[in-house]
Amino acid sequence: MNLNLKTLDDVDIVGKRVLIRVDINCSVDPKTKQITDATRIEAIHETLIELSKSKVVLMAHQGRPGADDFISLEQHTAILKEMGFKASFVDDIFGEKAKKAISQVKDGEILVLQNVRYFEGELKNAPAQEVAQEKIVQELYPLFDLFVNDAFGAAHRSQASLVGFTTVLPSVAGRLVEKEIRTLTAATATDQHPWTLLLGGSKVEDKVKILDKLLSTDRVDNALLGGLIGTLFLIADGKVPENYSKPIKGFESAVETARELLSKYPDVILLPEDAAVERNDERFDCNFDEMENNPFLDIGPKTSERFVRIIKESAVVFANGPMGYFEKEVFAKGTSDALNAIADCKGITVVGGGHLGAMAKKMKLDDRITHISTGGGATINFLTGKKLDLVVALEDAAKRMKN
Repeated sequence: MNLNLKTLDDVDIVGKRVLIRVDINCSVDPKTKQITDATRIEAIHETLIELSKSKVVLMAHQGRPGADDFISLEQHTAILKEMGFKASFVDDIFGEKAKKAISQVKDGEILVLQNVRYFEGELKNAPAQEVAQEKIVQELYPLFDLFVNDAFGAAHRSQASLVGFTTVLPSVAGRLVEKEIRTLTAATATDQHPWTLLLGGSKVEDKVKILDKLLSTDRVDNALLGGLIGTLFLIADGKVPENYSKPIKGFESAVETARELLSKYPDVILLPEDAAVERNDERFDCNFDEMENNPFLDIGPKTSERFVRIIKESAVVFANGPMGYFEKEVFAKGTSDALNAIADCKGITVVGGGHLGAMAKKMKLDDRITHISTGGGATINFLTGKKLDLVVALEDAAKRMKN
């Protein structure tokens, strides 16, 4: 398969000063602030090994301002060291401290810059040429020979550290981005049916919009919903009370879209039929009329059984996001049942998103799943046929490099 972007095969990297943007946005314990899963860090291993004769400066984000997982990249650096890399951390992004540290990086070393989202301008989504004017790009790009983008998990975002550098530096895809694009392109090229989407987790506002786009492609035969997005649709359908909307950001606008989708695709969208709530610090499986305003933390057994049956009978399965609050083991059942069914499915199976992919690996199911993507929103956006911002930027860079 020919790609319209450049890869590490197309450039000289020996002795070069390389800026690499990766997505190592890890799961973090909200209480201890410790990283609980390093899957995304492990995923960039191949690219970093290839750059072992270069002077590497690594740039990444972790969480969002105000969120429980918005932390420094010091722990990530420690994990890179445990993986055998000569990695060091600087508590700066593009100031004098960072610039001095960058100038001192030697071949075979990796310098990790501070969380790029500590810089407010990084949160701006705009065309590549526009975000290239942000200070993070303007202050750093003259210090480098090459930009490598290996941040597939954030490929659907057009932010300064992701696409800005592609306008001012020779820019190529890292091995992870290259593998993701090749694998997902091949997997989505099939016309086999039934085509099943398993969609859960949070980030409801984004996922409702993506679900709308994906359903409009007429590719999906079954859309199985759980997690907070499942709760949203249950409220929209009048199955559970609106007071369960409290954890859902942007509920008012999202619930209107949910009602429209339920009306338009009544035979495709499949909602939970029962619930697992937390009662007296224990799991309690019940019908919706028995929930008594207890926290709704997982799909119930009837739902799980139905979803498992549909998944196993599918020709293609794409899964994104957990079915419940899987961090508590008793509420991980819906998610683990679904993942076991995906592993048992004889069709093409793709699991996307950090949490779900990490859980599949923890359950040792990765060798029975066609592909575990490092992308969540990026993977689902890819399925809609939308050209990912990261890919567009790298393709444009390839044209400039050719000229």
